[in-house]
Amino acid sequence: MAISGLVLLLMMFLVSADVFAATFLGKPLQNVIEIVAYYMMVGIVFLPLGSAELRDEHIKTDIFTQILPRKLWLVTQTLVGLAGAGMLGLLLYVSFDKAVQATTRGEMMMGTTMIDIWPSRWIVVFGIAFFLICLIFATARQLFQAPEPDGRPADRIEGGL
Repeated sequence: MAISGLVLLLMMFLVSADVFAATFLGKPLQNVIEIVAYYMMVGIVFLPLGSAELRDEHIKTDIFTQILPRKLWLVTQTLVGLAGAGMLGLLLYVSFDKAVQATTRGEMMMGTTMIDIWPSRWIVVFGIAFFLICLIFATARQLFQAPEPDGRPADRIEGGL
């Protein structure tokens, strides 16, 4: 989450410097749009996914599951965790393959100059891999954590991870 926040801050400074250079110096910075689109936005989107999972901050609809008995609730949460891990595993496999292909080809894009974009494919791989690890951890935590007084595992980790 912190890395993503720093990338967001850096993006703000880079875009502001580009606007300043274009407005007052008459010459914008080169490849700012490509750097923001292919590196910074990818980092901002994919890197914090695992942290959001650990903090239970992803959007979810639990209108029906919140009325289930604890054991059935744990079963549904485990199945959801396993399904999510399966989907993330497939997404990780595909993104890893794409990253290897892009690295092998030396994938580039033409902006105001040529810019390597293959490293941004690895940001996706790392973000998804971290998300998968965090999802597995969060699912296991729900199964093995002591229940709260209402019978459900605690929703959030106090103090953060």
